[in-house]
Amino acid sequence: MDTRSLKAIASEMEAHERECVVYREMTKSAIKSLEYRIKRLELLIWGSSATIIGVMVTVILSLIQWKI
Repeated sequence: MDTRSLKAIASEMEAHERECVVYREMTKSAIKSLEYRIKRLELLIWGSSATIIGVMVTVILSLIQWKI
């Protein structure tokens, strides 16, 4: 059986809660940073896809005109 007093246990729990708050804030900050990076990558992918589709359409149209 644990012989710690109720006050000691309460003190440890309060310290743990303070650490959890700090950890939670750090986690939120890290997630915000990742959200920004993911959004930037998403825009890069959309831009690249549009460029590739544009080039493909240009090549296909030039091949069609070349055969005529």
